[in-house]
Amino acid sequence: MLAVLVWGPAVQAQTFRLSCELQGTLPALEDRKLKPATVTVEMQSIGKNIFLKLVGPRYYEMKVSSLTTEAFAGTNLTSAGAIGARAKENATGRVTEIRIERDTILLSGYSDIDFRGKVLRMNLEGPCAMR
Repeated sequence: MLAVLVWGPAVQAQTFRLSCELQGTLPALEDRKLKPATVTVEMQSIGKNIFLKLVGPRYYEMKVSSLTTEAFAGTNLTSAGAIGARAKENATGRVTEIRIERDTILLSGYSDIDFRGKVLRMNLEGPCAMR
């Protein structure tokens, strides 16, 4: 006799999307500005973990989550005033952090990127709007 259990549809986290106009700067190069970019931010929350993905042009495209794994040490930075996460890549020490202020919907953060053969910290900031 074959018993079949029906659990219903698979549970998936809802993805919230924002459109942001970001400006990246490289403080190590006298605050050199990168070309401004429009990115889409995809946000998910599963349990106590948050997942943020920036979809856009080179240098602006990144992922960060609060999960801690063998490869990354994640931190949930979400508070009453902001949604955010920071992740440190264990093998290289590179860090990415993204925060979105709840009241102003202003995104800010940084990421250690490869820029012309060097690892530099890129700061990014800009306003966002619901899509």
